[in-house]
Amino acid sequence: MSFKVINNPDLDKFKARSGFKNYQFKMLAGLFSRAASAKALYDVAVDVDFDEGLCTFTYYKSNNYVPYLQFVIRHVGPQTDMYELYRESKGRIAKSGLFERVYEKLSAEIETLL
Repeated sequence: MSFKVINNPDLDKFKARSGFKNYQFKMLAGLFSRAASAKALYDVAVDVDFDEGLCTFTYYKSNNYVPYLQFVIRHVGPQTDMYELYRESKGRIAKSGLFERVYEKLSAEIETLL
């Protein structure tokens, strides 16, 4: 077995102009892992649009793939990101320029499922 590293130059451009950090990605993934181990969430999808400067984490509660929660990272300025949280049937429930504020709201939403 061999492992081949794929270099995507667009990813470097996204990192250079975005305030979204690797540890924040790991926090979102870790939250899903904890909820999935408790069988509160079924799946997560991560979509990145480099041209638009947009990244979404979509959390699913069941295998019919209706989005339950969606965490959106939107690049809005030279070094500025906006974080938003959407919930099924409620719409946007949080919006902030600080990752921690929206992450706390996401964490609280997932805690209600556990």
